[in-house]
Amino acid sequence: MKIRADEHISPKLIRAVQSIALSQGWELSHVRDHNAARTADETWIPRFVAEGGKVILSADRKIMARPHQLQALIHGGLIGIFLSAKWAESRGHAQAAHLLWWWPKIEAAIILSKAGQCWRVPSDFGEGALEEIKIHLPDLRLKGSKPGL
Repeated sequence: MKIRADEHISPKLIRAVQSIALSQGWELSHVRDHNAARTADETWIPRFVAEGGKVILSADRKIMARPHQLQALIHGGLIGIFLSAKWAESRGHAQAAHLLWWWPKIEAAIILSKAGQCWRVPSDFGEGALEEIKIHLPDLRLKGSKPGL
């Protein structure tokens, strides 16, 4: 399984997961391993899909309000795993502990997911499951275009 983390997650945390928790045969990389810093999601996500990518790991708290980014993810047939706003506001050691704690359940959710499904990782250290996020993309047709185009 090929997973890529976005710029809202430290590359150091990705290396920790790679070293400690990533299942054999799975590939986890950071967007900066393959693209320049601050490369737009709309640019790197299609490249990742073309490389056989399957999952995006993100801590971008604003992505749900950005239809073009969601569209790149959904139309690319990717699975989205989103870390909570509380996670993003935590200190590095707490982020690392949380991500490592939840990693086995993240992998389990990925295995059971269909293309286009998105999940939110709980902000606690409980025994629960990831929460499915239902995505409803607005109509993004250009002005003046006809339905179906």
